Amino acid sequence: MNNIATFFRESRTARFLIPLGIILVVFSIFLFISDNHNKNYIETTATVSRVELVSEATTDIDGNREEAMYKIFVKYTVNDFEYDNLLGEMYEHKVGDKIKIVYNPDNPNEISQPGSMILNICLLVGGIASLVGGIVSIINAVKGHKKMKEQEKGWTNGK
Repeated sequence: MNNIATFFRESRTARFLIPLGIILVVFSIFLFISDNHNKNYIETTATVSRVELVSEATTDIDGNREEAMYKIFVKYTVNDFEYDNLLGEMYEHKVGDKIKIVYNPDNPNEISQPGSMILNICLLVGGIASLVGGIVSIINAVKGHKKMKEQEKGWTNGK
């Protein structure tokens, strides 16, 4: 049997898990860096001041529902000065709703929602687990390949 074809067949799991692991680890590092950039931001409570419809709610042929998306504008006060800025596009909020935001103390016009580290940690753990699984899969493929070569050697020697 063709050695290269056999090895490729035996290592297909590793060829999936290793790139997946690399992608997840790189993405989680990117998220950690972007969250770290916002770590000096200050948390405050903002009030939804305006809501603009971006896209209507829809249901596709399979019955999957896509919620409506809105541009959410918020008002908040920093050092006795009131700001009114776009927070972003998200699912429905009503005018007057209270939302936790974070703002850049050097430029209070820069705002975002406070991030959660849970997603970053889950992506990192999933990426590392995929890499480990891929490495274990390659080791098993190499062991299986060596075992097959020894078996073939025994057949050619008449054993």
